Amino acid sequence: SELTNENWSWRMIDGTCGGHYTKLGPGGVKNCEELNIKVDYSSATVSIGNWTFTVRGNSVYDRISGPSHRLDIDFKAHGDAAARSMPHGLVGQSFAWDGAKNGKTDEYPESGYYKTSAMAEGAIEGEAAMYQVASAYETHFAFSRFDASEAVVSASALPRFADASATD
Repeated sequence: SELTNENWSWRMIDGTCGGHYTKLGPGGVKNCEELNIKVDYSSATVSIGNWTFTVRGNSVYDRISGPSHRLDIDFKAHGDAAARSMPHGLVGQSFAWDGAKNGKTDEYPESGYYKTSAMAEGAIEGEAAMYQVASAYETHFAFSRFDASEAVVSASALPRFADASATD
């Protein structure tokens, strides 16, 4: 839905759960099977199992064209969530080791036009292009485990609590 200039909306969550249509705005709460959703003024928190996701709408600053808002997403893994299966993909790799792992970064000039070249090489397996999928609902890429059998790793090999955030 559309966000206001203050980054909130009367209809922040719009979808189905358990086969039933649901619409939530600020103050809304929905519990559906294992899924719990709580909407605050300008964010929504979704919990399922040992995972918690918080989504916040925010303005796109210094926008030239395109959308005027973006979504900032925070992922949290609790307990053995990351240990039950080998983490994969760009987000999953955030939970695959204890501590930060920094990759290639760009050096931006003081002024003028600049085209980024850094694509997290060194912080991810392979190169960014290896994560591209053929279509919007495709699950196969070079490091995909989507259809693979479960490959359990030791819980002691991964952190008890992990956090990956687009805003930190």
